[in-house]
Amino acid sequence: MVSSAVRSLTPWLQSDLASLPGATASTLGNTVCRMAPLAIERPALGRVPVVAAALEQLVVQTMALRSPTGGWPADLPQTPENLAPYLSEEAWELLDTLETARGTLPSPPSPALAPIAALVPHLLWMLASGGYEIMRLIEGVQARVSAPRNQGDVHIVRLVPLLVLVVDDVSYALDLVTQADPVPPLYLPEATEICLLENDLDARPWRCGDLLEKVANLITYTQPGLAELLGAGCAIEALRPFQPWQPATLHLHLHLAEMETQVYPQPPYGSKGSASAEMLYLSPKGENGSGVAPSGFTLDDFASTLAENPGDATAGVLGDWLTFTDESWIQSLLSTYAQQVIAQNLPALAVGSGESNPPPGGPNQGEAFCSLVTCAATDLVQGINGLFKHTFVHEPVLVADAWPRLRWYLAQSSERVMQLMGGVSVQVLPPGLSWQQGSLYLRPLMQITTAHRSWIIDLSRGRLLPTSPQALPADAAVDIADNPWRTPLTVAELTALIDRDLSTYTPAMASLRQGTPINLHRLDGEAGCQPGQLTLDWCFTLQTTL
Repeated sequence: MVSSAVRSLTPWLQSDLASLPGATASTLGNTVCRMAPLAIERPALGRVPVVAAALEQLVVQTMALRSPTGGWPADLPQTPENLAPYLSEEAWELLDTLETARGTLPSPPSPALAPIAALVPHLLWMLASGGYEIMRLIEGVQARVSAPRNQGDVHIVRLVPLLVLVVDDVSYALDLVTQADPVPPLYLPEATEICLLENDLDARPWRCGDLLEKVANLITYTQPGLAELLGAGCAIEALRPFQPWQPATLHLHLHLAEMETQVYPQPPYGSKGSASAEMLYLSPKGENGSGVAPSGFTLDDFASTLAENPGDATAGVLGDWLTFTDESWIQSLLSTYAQQVIAQNLPALAVGSGESNPPPGGPNQGEAFCSLVTCAATDLVQGINGLFKHTFVHEPVLVADAWPRLRWYLAQSSERVMQLMGGVSVQVLPPGLSWQQGSLYLRPLMQITTAHRSWIIDLSRGRLLPTSPQALPADAAVDIADNPWRTPLTVAELTALIDRDLSTYTPAMASLRQGTPINLHRLDGEAGCQPGQLTLDWCFTLQTTL
């Protein structure tokens, strides 16, 4: 199944795709690699009780130290080196627990066979889960592009993750999003200056090279399993059609591409700019023309982030502002995400945790790396970090900006959650009915309730719903095509899997089933600021095939 995000971007691609010599999607789509498995699962070390407790204490102490009320000297930069002496005790406690837990570490996985087509969905999830802004750039955002050929025109700019296989000094490349040959003429030079126009992204000018470097650095911390691919490359063995097994190198390159269709800014919701997502929603046109076999994975309908009808975009509550008011829930959301980022790096920390005798006056390499990762993780959730930050929970935010961020928190919790949010091909047998074919969707529903009114927003697309969708019964049997778990499952069993993923990796999002208090700032003068409740629920629906 081709992801809807992929399909929605195809109208901006050139109809006559330029190909690189030897770099064809069809070749890669039929290539098998022998390589170490990708680290898709979250490291188990983070769920060891003593490690989890030490990790939580380190993050809590760091966030308290770096908070506006933490007493940090205003003239002292909050760098890893400056923070390390104040976090030494917590860092060493974490390193000590990792040293104790080293015996429980699994052996490094042996190289295994992996078809390139099967790697694509995993790589897409790892990239998209690396950061909310990365997901937005993958789906395409409006940006003002300043270059000699176009003086400040507004275009759709997207992040192009390019998988490159090098064998016998010949390169084969695949655009992971379109699953087709790369189109280098669309790539923006590194010196090009762009200004992102999405109102929940940073609007300052960026050099393309600087933005790509920032994206790569973020991925290195949040998904360290991709660091080797983004760096020197991963040494593998490759088997291409009509060729023997050969040594090869697999790389992941990042580019920014300017799509062909020019777009124009939309009227703002309020004083802070516009929500542009309706510009990104296009109905699917045509089939995927690459040689990559379609996978069962989808990247969610991330390109359809507002209503199809522009008039619906400002309807109801989407154009209003809300403020989260429960500080304990806010801290849980931010602290858990920071812990999750550090947990991704626990295997590397565990390897260096046995070092002793640090140099006089300074930390050893394990403590220094621990401080570096901790500083980077807490930067994401509370630092003045511009583009890559999660501080929207501490300030008034448009509902139209809050829902896609909450959607990302859900989707990044596990590949299973993102896959089901995007839809999977299934056969369903509800009690009392016959088998039905179609697409199964995990539907996260955000409800905002005040004393006078209630709204339901489908987080899959950000659309206001008049009522909750008809959910599949819990005892319906579901047969999922290319099921990566087990087959068949009941809807209740699928729901239990989702509940477990969210409770384990994003407990603050799971707790939204009970709700969190908010203030809703209505734009009309009579309503004004109203206290309310934001709750989140999820169900499964079936879109049948005609």
